[in-house]
Amino acid sequence: MTDKIEFVPDKDLERALNFNLRATGYVFNKTLEYSIYRENLVKEFNIGNQFKVNRSYTQKIIKHLIKRKPFLKKADSTCLQASTDRLIKAHDGYNDGRTGFPKFKSLKKNPVRSITLRNNEYSTKDGIKGTIRWEDNRLRLNKLGYLEVKYKRDIDGKIKEATLLKENGRWFVCIIYEMEKIQPKDKFTNHGLYVGIDVGLTDFLTFSNGKTVPKPDLKRINGRIQSYQQKLSRQKEGGSNWKKTLKKLHKWITKKNNVVLDYYHKISYNIVKHCQFIAMETLNIRGMIKSNLSRSIHEIGWGKLIEMIRYKAKWYGREFIQIDRWFPSSKKCNVCGEINHNLGRGERKWECPHCHTVHKRDVNAAKNILDEGLRATGSMVLCLVDFMPIGQGKFIYSYKWKCFDETIGMA
Repeated sequence: MTDKIEFVPDKDLERALNFNLRATGYVFNKTLEYSIYRENLVKEFNIGNQFKVNRSYTQKIIKHLIKRKPFLKKADSTCLQASTDRLIKAHDGYNDGRTGFPKFKSLKKNPVRSITLRNNEYSTKDGIKGTIRWEDNRLRLNKLGYLEVKYKRDIDGKIKEATLLKENGRWFVCIIYEMEKIQPKDKFTNHGLYVGIDVGLTDFLTFSNGKTVPKPDLKRINGRIQSYQQKLSRQKEGGSNWKKTLKKLHKWITKKNNVVLDYYHKISYNIVKHCQFIAMETLNIRGMIKSNLSRSIHEIGWGKLIEMIRYKAKWYGREFIQIDRWFPSSKKCNVCGEINHNLGRGERKWECPHCHTVHKRDVNAAKNILDEGLRATGSMVLCLVDFMPIGQGKFIYSYKWKCFDETIGMA
């Protein structure tokens, strides 16, 4: 479990944090430089053996750098190791074809904005203690002292590590706890909807029962951000007015992030609360970003919402499934199973050429996603597909049998 807490450092603490940020960036760049140099020797001049950037290799480089540059002894050793661990992860992603080649860190264009401290335990007269621990409402960090946080949650778990993050001019500490089992505060009944959910840009979420959820209204916030970005570009970088404008820009970016996260948390909670079975499609977001709608897709953040629904469904004991990426949910008729290969991307309504049923594109897709999700799990159930309140705490429930029929290949 991760807990993110804001804190306001004093001048001495902020100076120490910035020093550790620069030290981790220096170690990252030097380790990357040495790895590139050694790889070139092996490839071009056949000097040395094939090697892989791993923990044993990076630890040797850290020891070598500390001997050459004594100022690195003032930095926390665990944050230096964590920076090289990020390089190892970046190299693994590049070798697997998931990411590009690791880039050097720059103080201006690509700075290090976070450091990770590992919690090492040691024995004392009072028992075993950790280098990262809570003492009342203060977080004790090795070589950095104490952090005065704005609030503290009562979490009963062992601290594994803490990441100190600088985000839009504000400082946060992200504490990772190791817990045996997280118990949710609320308990939901097993009486819930079976729904398929289709995501889109016009209607943010479309459910298989025909209901829709709009995307968050960010028009005013985006206008403010754009205005300050334009104003910032006209001012001299590093000047007093530039710093004031940058502070206001960070304020509105933070507001936008908070609005989006709050909206997504509320949507995902309500979906999991009312739905017992949730089926969604697997999205190729990286492929979509390459299209001309990349800005809208970046802003809407489907992946973040899907991840929230996934972990909350697991937390509250709901069933969540994602169907295959290549399943033709929009082109398939949910009545007869006919696939309309001629369906255009901009057509919001279409008529099935086989059974002549008129479909709303997103609702039809959501129904097909639900049917495919049930088929993939091998379910044969009486699904609660909708309910309507009739007053005084009473509801009318609508049920429908959903099962796999091999004759037409659909639920």
